[in-house]
Amino acid sequence: MHYPSEKDLWLGIIIWATVLFSLMMPILGREMIAFAIAIPIAGFMVWLWFGTGYLLTDKQLKIKYGPFNKTINIADISKINKTKNPLSAPALSINRLEIVYGKFYDFTLISPVEERQFILELLKENPNIQLDEKVKEIIGMR
Repeated sequence: MHYPSEKDLWLGIIIWATVLFSLMMPILGREMIAFAIAIPIAGFMVWLWFGTGYLLTDKQLKIKYGPFNKTINIADISKINKTKNPLSAPALSINRLEIVYGKFYDFTLISPVEERQFILELLKENPNIQLDEKVKEIIGMR
């Protein structure tokens, strides 16, 4: 099942202002080199905005963030924490889930719109995932 990223207003303003600025500068300056730089920047930002999401298959969590992709085996997920960690991540919201996985406790930060359903789907595949208290509240498990 596909889960799009939650999108914060402040991040939307930054992304769309960058797109607008990128497209306005070449028009105002009328220089071809500016077009060559601005169009890829604007395209990249639009791709991030519309192309960030999370796909759950039977065995994997596939994370898409514009042109970037990451795949995590659901069996390798050991813990889910609720966080507002501002680190750069494949998430368009500061309202995030920290997914801890692998032998060396790697992690990624994501922001699915339907957190409860997303977490429950992960737990169906891997019921051994540890949940912090805030995540337990989200799914109604206390």
